[in-house]
Amino acid sequence: MKKIIPLLVYLIVCLIAVILPASDGYNTIGWKLLVGQIYAIPALIIAILFSKFLGKRLTH
Repeated sequence: MKKIIPLLVYLIVCLIAVILPASDGYNTIGWKLLVGQIYAIPALIIAILFSKFLGKRLTH
């Protein structure tokens, strides 16, 4: 379960990036996903670290 949560965070951030409106020239799915990666990758790293430290804390 703890490996699924970071992936869900990544997918949610990408979906939010696609749903939000963009400027006229950048209102395509490709551009939205590219910009969504800029936000999704750090969110993924934070979610991985959070689940790793939370998992360590609960096992001790």
